Amino acid sequence: MVRQVKRVGQRSQFATKGDLVAGGADVRAGRYQRASQDKKEQGKSVHDQGVLNTAEVTRYGWTCPPSMSFTDNHRSASRHATKTREDFERLMDVIREGKLDVLVVWEISRNQRDLAVYVQIRDLCTQVGMYFWLVGGVLYDLRDKNDRMMLGFQAVQAEWLADSIRDNVLRGIVGAAEAGRPHGKVTYGFRRVYDQRTRAFLRQEADDEIRTATAPETEAESTYTHVGVVRDIYKKITSGVPLITIEQQLNARGVPSPEGSTWRRGVIRKMALNPAYIGKRVLRGEVVGDGQWDGLVDEETHWAAVRLLEDPSRTTTRAGRAVHLLSYVVRCGVCDGPLSMTKVNRHGWQGQVYSCLKKRCAAVTADVLDEFVQRAVVAWLARPEVFADLTADASSDEQVAHARAEAQRLRAELEEWRKLAERGEVTAISFARSERGLLAQIEAHEAAAKEAGIPPVLRGRIGDDAVSAWAALGDEVAVKRDIINTVADIRLLRAGKGSRRPFGRHRLEWTWKFGTSTDVVSEPAAA
Repeated sequence: MVRQVKRVGQRSQFATKGDLVAGGADVRAGRYQRASQDKKEQGKSVHDQGVLNTAEVTRYGWTCPPSMSFTDNHRSASRHATKTREDFERLMDVIREGKLDVLVVWEISRNQRDLAVYVQIRDLCTQVGMYFWLVGGVLYDLRDKNDRMMLGFQAVQAEWLADSIRDNVLRGIVGAAEAGRPHGKVTYGFRRVYDQRTRAFLRQEADDEIRTATAPETEAESTYTHVGVVRDIYKKITSGVPLITIEQQLNARGVPSPEGSTWRRGVIRKMALNPAYIGKRVLRGEVVGDGQWDGLVDEETHWAAVRLLEDPSRTTTRAGRAVHLLSYVVRCGVCDGPLSMTKVNRHGWQGQVYSCLKKRCAAVTADVLDEFVQRAVVAWLARPEVFADLTADASSDEQVAHARAEAQRLRAELEEWRKLAERGEVTAISFARSERGLLAQIEAHEAAAKEAGIPPVLRGRIGDDAVSAWAALGDEVAVKRDIINTVADIRLLRAGKGSRRPFGRHRLEWTWKFGTSTDVVSEPAAA
């Protein structure tokens, strides 16, 4: 029998399966390997597939150079996939260019788990005249209706299996959440304990293992624990230390981040906002109940950090980078522009001056304004009536925690109503009424949580502790700025043409953000 072969571009087109099997080295094969997950990053699955595919190619004596081997490891092929399969796209280009005679895969699911993608590949192969697929050692011809049917069955089965796996995983995730079990990657600061024989989950606990860090610049060594890092982050945030400062301190010590690299402010912020650190179970960003573990910090500290980080006023300045105490904190009383620091050399006088950044409407010697504002703020913080006003709600932080927890609970209830509506178990009207009521309650609880309690940065810095706490801050300019910005709205007024009156209260438009007091200080600062 004479083998029927004709050339089409760079590819030999074989008339039948028999011609292809007998084609030997004239047949150009392309093999594709894929694995959805490779948690150990060893590539075992794709390696094993490659070995099996190579054995099939060798058995027929076909040609398959390394450039015609395509591998996507740790890549899903289902319709829910979020990552691109780079080698799969390269394979499609090679097929489109007519460089292959047969596609070799071990299972149809290795190629794809999406019926739409299967149809796309099948139609592309038919269009360019590459009709043959070798799947699991069985040769198929896309022109044969029976072969097309069998491949179609396998494609439908692959998609159904992918959807079943996803449904099972989601059901397991929801079940674990409802039971309060942890899921997924271990949260930094915790460790999980499993039964040595069955590998069943036993508990999640604080990771207090002592580790050693080496500073990159000085090579000085220090010890730390993951739980200690978490608690220190919360302590510094609630003390008013900016995230950039915390980032710099951790990196300066050489403490690795949760990903084993350098720390970033976004990572620190995400950690501090995570309710897992107070023993709460989170699902899709919402608290769904108590977890089966103890928190690393108390609820008061956590919610104080959350309130501080979510305060919109903190996004308008870059306190962590500030060098000067009042730049961009005090504003111009004429044009409402910010004050910035400038150096002045005029009439034999040299020094630093705060002046209006926009139009230079008003200006004052920096040392004078710094001294005046600090004395005014500390004196106000030390007042007994201020202490009494701010501490009137002794359980305010507990109330904040309760209000936030209640808001989260109501969100979960609203989600259940949505699911019932989607399944048709409640009417659209019933759902709409419930939604309006629940949304109103959620808004009320969130408002209560936002407004209640002592501002975190003022904790331990009011009443009898005010003077000593301020002195203890030393050169912590960022924290001082945060305190000033929290308690007062200050605007600088013009001195007046030709005025020789010493700087004092008359140069400031001053409003306290708490209480009803309007007094600042009675005596002027030194000129």
